[in-house]
Amino acid sequence: MTASLTALAEELTRRGLVASPEVEDTFVYGLARDAEVMLNVDPEPEEQEVEPEPAALADLAQRVLSTPTAEWKVLLDRVVSEIEESDELDEVVETAELREDLVLRSVIVFIDAVLLSFDAPKQFPDSSVLVQLDADVAFEAVEVEPDEELVRRLSM
Repeated sequence: MTASLTALAEELTRRGLVASPEVEDTFVYGLARDAEVMLNVDPEPEEQEVEPEPAALADLAQRVLSTPTAEWKVLLDRVVSEIEESDELDEVVETAELREDLVLRSVIVFIDAVLLSFDAPKQFPDSSVLVQLDADVAFEAVEVEPDEELVRRLSM
C-alpha cells in the first residue's frame, strides 16, 4: 500500500498539483498549487477491489483544481441556492452575502467523488460547508456541519 501512495504522491508532484505531498495512513495530502487550499487524495483501498491507478486520482484532482472560473461561479451559485432554500439559514449568525463569505479550505479527492470544505466565517462561524461532487465534478449535495474534529481535520 505504501508503494502505491508513494507513487500517488510522486504523480501529484510531477503534475505540479502539490509541491510537498505527505503520505499518512491511507491518503496523500499537501497544499494545492498556488493556493492556500489543502488537497487530500484518498484512494480508499479498503473499499476498492483493485487499487486505483495514481494517474486516475491525479486526473480527478487536476480537473477540480483547474475548474474554469465560469464553472466555479456556477457551482458556488448552486451551493448558495441550495443552502438558502434549506433550513440551514436558521443557524446564520451574521447576515452577509454567503457567496462572498465562502472560503475554500480543502479538497478531498476520492476515486468516485470529491468533497469540498468551505469556511463561511460570517454566516456559519462554528460550522463548515461541505459540498460533494461526483467523479465528473458535478454538484451532488451540500450540508452545513458543526465544526467537529473530523471536519476540522479535513480542512487542515
